[in-house]
Amino acid sequence: MDMEKAVLNDEELGKIQGGTQLPYEIKSGDTLSELAKKYHCTVEELCKWNNIRNANEISVGQKLVIKF
Repeated sequence: MDMEKAVLNDEELGKIQGGTQLPYEIKSGDTLSELAKKYHCTVEELCKWNNIRNANEISVGQKLVIKF
């Protein structure tokens, strides 16, 4: 499965074991708060994992790592 293009539902997310990293590319309209909800984490965690200083300053095409 192409993890970068995958859209995971709650059941699939639950199957991912700890330590797994999911690459994600920011798309137009994305916000960290929406991504945090989708991937069951916090905005603060997304910022920490990706060295983001200002959660309001993300750009289309920016690569993120989401950790499980």
